[in-house]
Amino acid sequence: MKTNFKHFFGLLTIALLILSCEPEEVVTQVVVETVAGAEQTIADLPYAKSGFVASSILSTPTSFSYFTNYSSDLPSGAIDLTTNTSSSFSRYFPNTIYKFLAFGPSLDTENLELNRYAVDEETNKIVRAGAIPLSANLSQVLILNDDLGVYTIFDTQSLFLFNPTTMQFIQEIQMPEAMAPKDLGESQANSYFHIIHRPQDNRVFLPLTTNTPVTPQFYEGTDIFVEVVNLNTRSWEKTAVFNGATYPLTRGMENPLVDEQGNIFLLTQGQYSLDFQFGPTAPPSSRPQFLKIPSGGTDFDPDYAFNPVDALGFQNSVAQLCTGSIYDANGIAYAAMTAEADVPRVNELLGLLATGMITDAQFNELVGLVTNSPNMKWTRIDLNAQTAETIADITSTAGFVYPFSYKANGKFYFQVFNPTESINGYYEFDPTTNTSTNIYNISTGGVATQLFILQE
Repeated sequence: MKTNFKHFFGLLTIALLILSCEPEEVVTQVVVETVAGAEQTIADLPYAKSGFVASSILSTPTSFSYFTNYSSDLPSGAIDLTTNTSSSFSRYFPNTIYKFLAFGPSLDTENLELNRYAVDEETNKIVRAGAIPLSANLSQVLILNDDLGVYTIFDTQSLFLFNPTTMQFIQEIQMPEAMAPKDLGESQANSYFHIIHRPQDNRVFLPLTTNTPVTPQFYEGTDIFVEVVNLNTRSWEKTAVFNGATYPLTRGMENPLVDEQGNIFLLTQGQYSLDFQFGPTAPPSSRPQFLKIPSGGTDFDPDYAFNPVDALGFQNSVAQLCTGSIYDANGIAYAAMTAEADVPRVNELLGLLATGMITDAQFNELVGLVTNSPNMKWTRIDLNAQTAETIADITSTAGFVYPFSYKANGKFYFQVFNPTESINGYYEFDPTTNTSTNIYNISTGGVATQLFILQE
């Protein structure tokens, strides 16, 4: 039984790692060079300033293929990205979008760089529109305004500043007193895959992700640690700590959740049951929670820990998921979360697992059911009232694919993957009418990933 149990979670961990697209290489030396640029304003950059880029990823156990297509109009209907792809590169995975630009890791896998992506006005192809060399894989990037962006790199306790218009490196803010656990050995990595900027006081909050490849759990910490950096003084201030929550990631585009008053809401994932904690008996730390850093403060509210899946009525789910969060207004956010009961086959297979009678084929089946069953729904979340309500006319989506979400022109765009209903694309959601439309699906080219909406 013990061997089978470990095998199941090993398979599940592999599935999560394949889909996470988080860096694997560890380079601790920090050397960032300046890249000069002649442009003075974002508006002057010679790239397409409107239109849409639909993308997808086709994965195998050993490789990934990326496809994109630019169009001047919102994509619609069935799209074959393999025959109508606009660009050729070995990787396309933007971390963040700003106006008509996207920023992420290098478009090739040979270089360690922060790349800026844009659409060439003449060819309508995605191009590398500037780069900053890095000493390690990019962890995350966020653009604050035309003149300032910030980024982090893998396994390095620093925040880096750059100019997104000129793509010039500005400064490294070191954090020698930041939390950097190594209690599980030197292979333990500590990185910041989520960056939150609070404009009300110009502070950046960096939730720590700590993990090691030698254990089945994806997130090894038992608490949440957030580093606080003051951009006015360009210095590290403190570490905020919340006990009893794990894995501070929203997945998708890692959209910061900051309301109009400056309250920060941090979505923590829990453990996806990788810690062997199942259903309603699992501790709160193993399940999704929203945490809160109140406006004007830099510490967590110890009394705010909101599980939206419980609020939706699915306390008994074997593994709760809540991903892809994005903020709207007036305390309202959206996320994709567990919203359907486990299929009977999951409980049947868990029974076989518990008795040590499960076969390898049944292990694989259980992994697929837990991670890829379309049992999640895009959901409206009231962060103040601590309530959750599914969006009725968006179909269910798979449990652990790419929960991308975007806000543009007052509407939201939610990625949905439901093979049973032949949905593999995006819904457009209008919060003023509370209505949704399935706008397009990827017919060929793998799983729909990002929808890059260019705006001036």
